[in-house]
Amino acid sequence: MILYSKKVFIMKLDSLPKKENIMQKFVSYFTALLVVTVLFSSCDKDKNHPGYSYFPDMVESRAFEPYSENPNFNDGLSLRMPVEGTVPREMIPFGFEKTIEDRVLAGTMVLNPDELKLRDVAQGKKLYKIYCYNCHGLKGNGKGFLFTSGKYPYPPRSLVTDLMKSTPRGEIYHVITVGFGVMGAHGAQIKPKDRWKIIEYIKVKLQGQKLGEDAIAMESSTSKESNIDFEARLASLYPNSKGVGPVSSVTMGPIDMEMVAEGEKIYKRLCTSCHKPTKRYIGPAPKGIFDRRTPEWVMNMILNPEGMVEKDPIAKELLQRYISPMANQNLTQDEARKVIEYFRTIK
Repeated sequence: MILYSKKVFIMKLDSLPKKENIMQKFVSYFTALLVVTVLFSSCDKDKNHPGYSYFPDMVESRAFEPYSENPNFNDGLSLRMPVEGTVPREMIPFGFEKTIEDRVLAGTMVLNPDELKLRDVAQGKKLYKIYCYNCHGLKGNGKGFLFTSGKYPYPPRSLVTDLMKSTPRGEIYHVITVGFGVMGAHGAQIKPKDRWKIIEYIKVKLQGQKLGEDAIAMESSTSKESNIDFEARLASLYPNSKGVGPVSSVTMGPIDMEMVAEGEKIYKRLCTSCHKPTKRYIGPAPKGIFDRRTPEWVMNMILNPEGMVEKDPIAKELLQRYISPMANQNLTQDEARKVIEYFRTIK
């Protein structure tokens, strides 16, 4: 039966009209062509834009990319420097110029205000890979992709030489912030806290140093005179100085907690970018300020920092020690009085 069935089946196929055979071939060829077309249409358009999208506005940004050409500006660049005289949010003004003298000075004067942990070093590694390794390499030896690929002919500096191992953290912070040589300034791109994390990763992981060992010793290296001796000398040289400005007399009675609360709000809003309540930062700490200065001097420093730096001898020495001049926040005398009332409660 099986053989008979096969013979009958073959006979029936042979007996089909030729037109039907042609139609079958056409369908077969058309199906194969359709499969090939679908297969090739599913491949990448190019390496950077795979596949096809029916909603391109949701997939591809219409905004100019950072390094793309931009016809809206005369220089054709999309990536812009901050407007001159402005400071981005969460950025602390940096009072050093792009000079060798200022770089060396920053190495002895610029301090990391925060005590970093190993988790900060791990975050520094991530930031290093974003901003640094294309030039300096993953191992910090200057063998980054831009140089090894031949796209950039100038060899970046190795970060693991003996010279760099002995370079203070403050000097590296200066270079990251304002640039050095062919390296551009990154101060507008990297937040201050993130710069310190990158530096700590370089020091600890790439250079094999202990966590924060240079930062701990920085206080003694910034000046031959300790902070205690510095303040004691100023107090002996300029006792009861009231400074230069609109305030000639301040009455300090019992602490007014309502004024303290309002003064603390003003301080947190305007002053914490440069001052920490109990420790040195960009500027001195207000803790115990009235053991060192008169209330009149403190208020005049708040209200008239430009005039104080120009004419007051204490303010001049403070500027030499802390480098960054105090900003004028344009407070009223009433607001300044509330701020110093808050200073009285800091312990």
